[in-house]
Amino acid sequence: MNGEAFLLSVLLPFLLLFIYRLEGRTADTVTATIMGIAFLVNGYGTYEFFRNGAEKVYHYSYASGGNLGEVFGLNVDVASVLMGFVSILTAFLLVLYAADYMSPANREFPLEKGKGKFYALFGLLVGSSMVFIYATNLVQFLVALELMAIALLFLVDFYGNARGKALKGFLVLNLAVLLLLIAVAVLGGSQELAKMGGVDQSTKDTAFALLIFAALAMSSQFFFYSWLPDATAGPVPASAYIHAASIIPLGSFMLFRVIQYMNPGKDEFWLLGLLTVALIILMMIYYPLQRDGKRLIAYSTIAQAGVAYITLAYALLGHVEGLQIAVYQVVNHAFVKALAFMSVGAFAYSLGTTDFSRIRGIRKSLPWASVGWFLSFLGLAGVLPLGLFFSKAFTIMSTRHAEGIASWLFPGTVLFDAAIFLVVVLLWFRKIFFGEPEPVAETHSSKLMSAVMVVLILIGIVAPWVTLDVVMKIGFAG
Repeated sequence: MNGEAFLLSVLLPFLLLFIYRLEGRTADTVTATIMGIAFLVNGYGTYEFFRNGAEKVYHYSYASGGNLGEVFGLNVDVASVLMGFVSILTAFLLVLYAADYMSPANREFPLEKGKGKFYALFGLLVGSSMVFIYATNLVQFLVALELMAIALLFLVDFYGNARGKALKGFLVLNLAVLLLLIAVAVLGGSQELAKMGGVDQSTKDTAFALLIFAALAMSSQFFFYSWLPDATAGPVPASAYIHAASIIPLGSFMLFRVIQYMNPGKDEFWLLGLLTVALIILMMIYYPLQRDGKRLIAYSTIAQAGVAYITLAYALLGHVEGLQIAVYQVVNHAFVKALAFMSVGAFAYSLGTTDFSRIRGIRKSLPWASVGWFLSFLGLAGVLPLGLFFSKAFTIMSTRHAEGIASWLFPGTVLFDAAIFLVVVLLWFRKIFFGEPEPVAETHSSKLMSAVMVVLILIGIVAPWVTLDVVMKIGFAG
């Protein structure tokens, strides 16, 4: 098997940088075409990979940097193929959604010009995310993360009203870049994933501690959680991708890769586990305080990323199930979270607000958006039919076998978080779902946005059944 299909799908999104000045439907058509080709090419590579059995790891090296060794390559295995496909699929659906959302018809943020600029920045974010997913070394992680940080800086402040919020996120991500840079200095030529397992334990401990905090900064965990809710000031399609299939989940994906290849031991088990538990408990306090739909989603994103980190802490004890469930959680979360943002984005588009306290009667005024909202927000609480029910259930069942108090603290935290979020969702459901529609102005909706949400609902229902057998093929390197 060759890596050309995956390399092409990684590079194609960067072509959107060249449509910076295009506007209107021309920008929509060009972007959808490029992203559609990237999705199809990646899909072909994914099909070929699994047709050949999916047992092998394919390593393609494209650039080296002297004593550092490889600095750009592709690591094609079950985890990267699955994550890459989910990421590019999510990006393609969001581009279709953005064709109508980023328009003058949007009541909250009507867009008269700047569509090409948005797509260019979105392409930079998607391309750098794909580079990150298939990375073979820390330098590649570092460079891709810096590109994602640059894209985030301009996307969060796209409407010109959130410069400080954008700068906060940019600085936190650059802290992660700095920590990665120090880890590269510590490891030297062993910064390649394939060489990490061969370093001495003292070096592993130092590098892994640095990489834990780099990952936590990326995923808006302790002590860096405040940047993500503020970053929802940007356009909804960009926020959806950042939360679902880019920066936030890729923090846990990077740590998954390091644990998979480095096998660092269990010294940091309690550090990672307790930081994550404390963070999830804090999110439970924030849930009932939120009125804005996007900020409520952001706090749920932080907690859902925390679930992945709990399973990664479990993997530090040598349990391969921790690696498998972490990827399963990330994949299931991607589709549920994208749907949640799309449904709230439909409120912004049609009603001019995402403030739940101002919204009533959505089942009458926005039937498809209301279905998407209901399923996705219940899904974030771990309710069927969407896939987070399964990944949370597996997390609870597996971490019961962790050591000491972790055997009840980890599963108890996940279960209690789901219960609190469910109560908050049901309270909002009672207020905004029924009654006469408000705001009272005549609403308008987009058939394209509704169609994308329907497709995403179907994917979200089917995906957990398809991907479960796939993630079971994941194991420790070597």
